[in-house]
Amino acid sequence: MTFKEEFLAELEDCLRGYGAVPVCDPGAVARFIDYVRRLPEDDQRLRCLAGVDQGSGSFWNNPAVWWEQVPRFGVAAHDCSDLLDRMLDEAISDEIDVLEMEIRELPG
Repeated sequence: MTFKEEFLAELEDCLRGYGAVPVCDPGAVARFIDYVRRLPEDDQRLRCLAGVDQGSGSFWNNPAVWWEQVPRFGVAAHDCSDLLDRMLDEAISDEIDVLEMEIRELPG
């Protein structure tokens, strides 16, 4: 399963009510799913998210993405491209935090 397929499956599970988080505006999340589905496999943002996922897997466990961005999408913001950008920003920021923590834990 590709990263994009896994991402879409997780979003669709959220939309159906048995995913990682409940959603406030199912119509908006459905539009976001369609937006992601139409993106080419080599979309730079998807490639970066896949890279973060391969690095530490922190994308799937990132509360700023899955408990803040996805559930409220459609309530205050409706721009699918902006949501994907915010998800990527959060994932990269979290990945940097993880790397900084690992560096601090290195001996000497």
